[in-house]
Amino acid sequence: MTDVLVMPRHLAIRILHEAQIAQPESIRGVVAARAGEPAAFLKNRDAVADGDALWANLWSHPQAEAIPLTSELRDGLLSLVVSLNTKGVLEMRAWRLIAGTAQEQVLKIRD
Repeated sequence: MTDVLVMPRHLAIRILHEAQIAQPESIRGVVAARAGEPAAFLKNRDAVADGDALWANLWSHPQAEAIPLTSELRDGLLSLVVSLNTKGVLEMRAWRLIAGTAQEQVLKIRD
């Protein structure tokens, strides 16, 4: 059974906005967590503050689906992929590399 990942709406909106304004380039960064909850999008992994933890790697695919290449994933680490290749709707999906296979995780957005 897969755990459900939950992200605050304000953070999801920030990430999608960053991906949108970067077009046609992709964005790369990380999501930092405070007290186990995703809390901030950072463009540099080194910017994760003391007391915070790495929650996920993140990047966008401006011209492709929100499906990672296996080579983009790191074993066990959560990865978020944003797609801008949709008509009027931005898409963000969560993935983990488990036993060499990309497996999608359930990602929910909460208010």
